[in-house]
Amino acid sequence: MNNIVFRLLFLCSLPLFTFAQDSTSTRSRIGCFSGNCENGIGSFRTSGGNIYEGNFSQSKFSGQGKMSYKDGAVYVGEFSQGKMHGSGIYTYRDGTVYEGRFENGKMEGSGIMTYVSGNRYEGLFSNNMKSGHGSYIFNDSSRYEGNFFMDKLCGQGKLRYPNGDSYSGYFSKGKQTGKGEYRYHDGNVYSGDFVNGNFSGTGKLTLIDGSSYEGDFINDNMEGNGIFYYANGDVYVGTMVNGKYNGCGTYYYANGDRYTGDYLNNQSHGTGMFIEANGEGTTYHYLNGEIIGEGIQLYNFAVEQNLADLFKKEPPAENPKIENQQVKTEVQKETPKEVPVEIEPTKTEPTITTKPEPTKENNAIAIVTAPKPSSINSVIGHTCSSCSGKGKIYQAEIRKNKMVTKDISNGLGPRNFVTYSVNEIVRPAGNVLCGKCQGTGKSSND
Repeated sequence: MNNIVFRLLFLCSLPLFTFAQDSTSTRSRIGCFSGNCENGIGSFRTSGGNIYEGNFSQSKFSGQGKMSYKDGAVYVGEFSQGKMHGSGIYTYRDGTVYEGRFENGKMEGSGIMTYVSGNRYEGLFSNNMKSGHGSYIFNDSSRYEGNFFMDKLCGQGKLRYPNGDSYSGYFSKGKQTGKGEYRYHDGNVYSGDFVNGNFSGTGKLTLIDGSSYEGDFINDNMEGNGIFYYANGDVYVGTMVNGKYNGCGTYYYANGDRYTGDYLNNQSHGTGMFIEANGEGTTYHYLNGEIIGEGIQLYNFAVEQNLADLFKKEPPAENPKIENQQVKTEVQKETPKEVPVEIEPTKTEPTITTKPEPTKENNAIAIVTAPKPSSINSVIGHTCSSCSGKGKIYQAEIRKNKMVTKDISNGLGPRNFVTYSVNEIVRPAGNVLCGKCQGTGKSSND
């Protein structure tokens, strides 16, 4: 009896076993598993596990179809000769979607790539990569318009930032490199060289207040040799380090005064000279903007400057040939108006027969000083007329407003340059060594 029951149960379960066997075979079968896969509509499984559903021509994917990839990606669109070719939509497994043209199984031509992050690219593709002209819109509203190469910003383009800043110029490997212009939303503009997205090389920074700097830059900062023109007429010429006056430089004030010497972090530091517009100057030693010790008057420098101003006019021509007697008479009438400069010769002083050469305008410091005597007692001469024999002269205090430009971004976001003035004492009130007698109280030139 038991044997009969077992055989009946086996016969009843046989169709179910056969169906399950056929279903597993269908799901794992490589090649056509339904429809007409030669010239018609059918379903086909590739050796890689991908499944195609759509039109066939001569046993190849051709026309409209759908490819479901084993990794979860899906393509819906046109096929030719077994490959994606024509218009189609490719959806990646992470949700990124490309919609556009395909050639021989690759993205080629115009298309739109929409990323799950919200970023979107519209433009040309080549070999599955963004190449050619296109627009990239970022999820933070930034926008790039220009050229791409191998999925990166490359060549001429324009990048707009969400805060209103913009860059126009060249890119390389996704970063600003080459000649370009960066415009800040507040009106400041930098134009010049870029390296890896930073101001580096030679450029010009123009500030909204009318000031401008022309010179060397490194990593977004003024660094190297340059000239800063301020809106109030002041000018700084010299070296910069990390956006500040550092090293040797000259600060020209709008009224003609100037300071020439050493700087450290925008402050006078080391040896420097303050020279007034009339040529009078004093040498000081500075420590972090503070004057240390006693100054020395630059007397001979002032004399040379005054002589230079005196001889700026062209001298009259020697022995002019006069043809007309009337003109000769007029010249003779004008002659007495000239006031000759008389120099009284002494026994110990030679007669001056030559005129000193005029110095160039805005020339670098050209100081002519007499040799310093070994002691006051060894000096033979007259009492110095400048200091009345005291060896020192009194100078009143001079304060000046010096312009300074600073980046206040603190490294957060784009640079934010502002210009402000610093009030400082460039010449303190007090006595300084007489420059005429070198502090001896006597001068052989009186």
